[in-house]
Amino acid sequence: MRDDTRASNTGANQSLYIEFDAHTPPLRFLCAGFKDALLYANGEQYSVMLTPINLAHTYTTRSSIPDVNPAEHAIIPAPKSIRHQPGYFVLSPTTPLLAVDTQALPAAQWLSNELIRLYPDADIALDPRHQDAMTGDHAIILRPLPDTVLRDIEHRDEAYQLTVTDQGVVIQACTDRGFIHGCASLLQLCQEEETRLRLPAIKISDAPRFGYRGMMLDCARHFHSVDTVKRLINQLAYFKFNTFHWHLTDDEGWRLEIKALPELTRYGSQRGPNTRLAPQFSHIAERHEGYYRQEEVRDVIEYAAARGITVIPEIDIPGHCRAAIKALPDWLHDTNDRSTYRSVQHYTDNVLSPALDGTYRFLDTVLSEVAELFPASWVHIGADEVPDGVWTDSPVCRDRRAHGETTASLQGQILTYAEQKLRALGKRMVGWEEVQHGDKVSKNTVIYSWQSEEAALHCAQHGFDVILTPGQTTYLDMVQDYAATEPGLDWAGVTPLEKAYQYEPLASLASDDPARDHMLGVQCALWSELITNQDRLDYMVFPSLPPLQKQHGAKANAVIGSITWPG
Repeated sequence: MRDDTRASNTGANQSLYIEFDAHTPPLRFLCAGFKDALLYANGEQYSVMLTPINLAHTYTTRSSIPDVNPAEHAIIPAPKSIRHQPGYFVLSPTTPLLAVDTQALPAAQWLSNELIRLYPDADIALDPRHQDAMTGDHAIILRPLPDTVLRDIEHRDEAYQLTVTDQGVVIQACTDRGFIHGCASLLQLCQEEETRLRLPAIKISDAPRFGYRGMMLDCARHFHSVDTVKRLINQLAYFKFNTFHWHLTDDEGWRLEIKALPELTRYGSQRGPNTRLAPQFSHIAERHEGYYRQEEVRDVIEYAAARGITVIPEIDIPGHCRAAIKALPDWLHDTNDRSTYRSVQHYTDNVLSPALDGTYRFLDTVLSEVAELFPASWVHIGADEVPDGVWTDSPVCRDRRAHGETTASLQGQILTYAEQKLRALGKRMVGWEEVQHGDKVSKNTVIYSWQSEEAALHCAQHGFDVILTPGQTTYLDMVQDYAATEPGLDWAGVTPLEKAYQYEPLASLASDDPARDHMLGVQCALWSELITNQDRLDYMVFPSLPPLQKQHGAKANAVIGSITWPG
């Protein structure tokens, strides 16, 4: 970027015009331009008016969605088997809600709460209770699914059957998650008629296609409140997701309380004027801050578990660590390092050093608290986007490089240490696909492959278990249409709704290819560089999120327009 003007003294009621040249690819979307600007002079700050950027090329038409025949009853994702029958069951204030299996009580309570929340004017008052009897008069009954039915079902722990007749409703499953999925389908079937709720007669048998079905939310770039996080988790339950991947640390913010290292949130959770982190994205003239106390994290984990969702934390290392380094310079800053590098996000000081003792004290402390706080068996350690040139001019790293180490293998030293630490804490390490760089982590590490589906197949063919999360189709922060005013990023291309619907995971892979055994599931992601509020989050998430769950394929999910989003 270059300033093309000469500074001059500006008097009252005068203006100063400054023009910048940015050496970037041709811009196609207005959101790629400057969002905010501020002028500092003699200790004072002055407002700045921004002129629109000149786009090199814009599209003249938006994408279009082809007409499709609506489903008789839209269930998202499409069940394996659905059979429509004549008639309806009408809920009344006296409809019993009975959980024959105690595992079903959380699902029954969730169902009751959601019906009351979504239909406050409906004449219903469901009171979940446990009952040993297998029948009830005009009731909603949750009871175990027989083993004989489950014998040949893949991912049977999340299977369910839902039967609606004019005499009542029966939801059958063998685990709490299965009951949640059955209740989610029931909620999607509800039809409101004045003060009545009715359910169409139907028989559904369903089980997920992938064992892992997740979404990642980035709360580091812009902080999102506990209420926002819970709201999203509740929406995920409607569409039978089972994993919430919580991105908690990055260059621009450290969002998780670590009691042994209060500096991480004291300094690393705020950016802007008079802080250790310079303004980024929005909020130039004011501070952007926020972090989650551990009691808030426990509350979110409990809330998610009641909806059949596991919360996986991400602590990003060794790159994307600028907030941590600025918060703990005595531990994490190599004062003698003269290496020259620039990360993808243009930082020159955001990577942990593999040669500092403080790096490993930091990992020990943080990973120990994270492992204790989160019940999930997986901990995500990032490992992405370590830039070229890092550690090349550090005296303490030079000795290691003299023994044949490369940048990738030095990164691998940190990741191997993290993997061994997590294993000792009873956790499995997972990371973005760069975690395999340097060939030092074990095949027990799970790869989240984001660069392309081809990269995912490469990892699987080399023996790694893989979660598919290709940016070209599953990143919800990408622009969703071709108009210049459309919000979002476009480094992975444009993802119109039709493209999201048509994405079919592993379509190019033969059904008997051994690589399929390593494909554990699918995840979508919302990075929050441009996501500053609830309205923008909702705009980016819906309606693209449900079809990306990909339980049973895209074509049957083209009925999504008839679903009412669970707000």
